[in-house]
Amino acid sequence: MMRKLISLMLLVAAMPSVQAEISYDVFFRANGVDAIGNTVLEVAPDSIVRGVEVVLREVTDGEVNQLGDGGGLRTYAIELNPSDPNLFENGARNPNFQLSATGNDGDTFTAFNFAGGTAGQTVAPNTVELSLGTVDLVGPTVGQQITFSLADFDPANPNFDLASGGSIDSLINFGNTLTLSSVTAIPEPSSFALIGTLGSVILMRRRRR
Repeated sequence: MMRKLISLMLLVAAMPSVQAEISYDVFFRANGVDAIGNTVLEVAPDSIVRGVEVVLREVTDGEVNQLGDGGGLRTYAIELNPSDPNLFENGARNPNFQLSATGNDGDTFTAFNFAGGTAGQTVAPNTVELSLGTVDLVGPTVGQQITFSLADFDPANPNFDLASGGSIDSLINFGNTLTLSSVTAIPEPSSFALIGTLGSVILMRRRRR
């Protein structure tokens, strides 16, 4: 009997452990473009890109997504960092969170629930997204670029807590960036026609002389 028990224990120990892998990304979504990695978006000079989402995405190879079936996110606190200051406007948290822990003053995004969590939406198999809120991004002048990045508000403390318990700060990839690059204004066809007309007039005057 003892030999059978030992053999069973060895067999269990030799079996590969099956554990669901889970990963998180926070990123900007602007004009329908997901800023995963280092994303560059061309915009008109001196324009404001409105309603840019700050998204938390969870991907797992298991059966339960904590942002969906697991009850969702209870708290978050995220730092918004532009390469130049004062380029965030009109920050608005996801209204499904009860309260903002601090004011969304352009460089922080925070919210929490007293009890329970705010669930995300399933967008693909084993993939759930939760919108943390929206913000307006001020674009650059002609020929310039502005890079927007995200960071943990306080890396020394848990800020992203699940309703099911535990924090996910250490699992989140904060390395995604969105760069707004201004494009030089191209004259409209009517402008080209006007330039051509002016050129013809100047040429005719020179010939008359």
